[in-house]
Amino acid sequence: MIRGSWHDVMQVCINGHKITEYAESQPESRQSFCADCGEKTIDACPKCGESIQGHHHMEDVYDFTDDYPVPKHCIHCGAAYPWQVAAIENLKEIFQESELSLQDREELDKALPDIMRDTPKTESASLKVKRIMAKLRKPLYDVAIKVVTDVASETTKKTLGLG
Repeated sequence: MIRGSWHDVMQVCINGHKITEYAESQPESRQSFCADCGEKTIDACPKCGESIQGHHHMEDVYDFTDDYPVPKHCIHCGAAYPWQVAAIENLKEIFQESELSLQDREELDKALPDIMRDTPKTESASLKVKRIMAKLRKPLYDVAIKVVTDVASETTKKTLGLG
């Protein structure tokens, strides 16, 4: 029996659906492919190979909740996981489908890295995104807001009134 405090391994499909946060302690919960979308699953960062951090086990504490969120970035190397990269690309494609000017799209591209993570520029980048997104027509705006909500940092969500 493993004793002390330790983190299990999370398994996630490449689209970001959590399979299990107990991949090490409950190997029977692993799946090769996602039941939701059929994509391949991973349990380690494709860039550095370190395990995706799962449930935090603590000695003599029994917690059976399954509430660890799927991370956006690797805690070992900082790389975005495949689902985060795909969501960012999706957001860029949404902006490409809009009537936004080239200048607005370039401003959005520059602001995206700072709305994805909390940085010293997150609030100003979030305000730029909010200003530019206000120019989108309703259907595109609604889709863009949903994607931004999925990929943005907590600071960005608060600045945009989403959190």
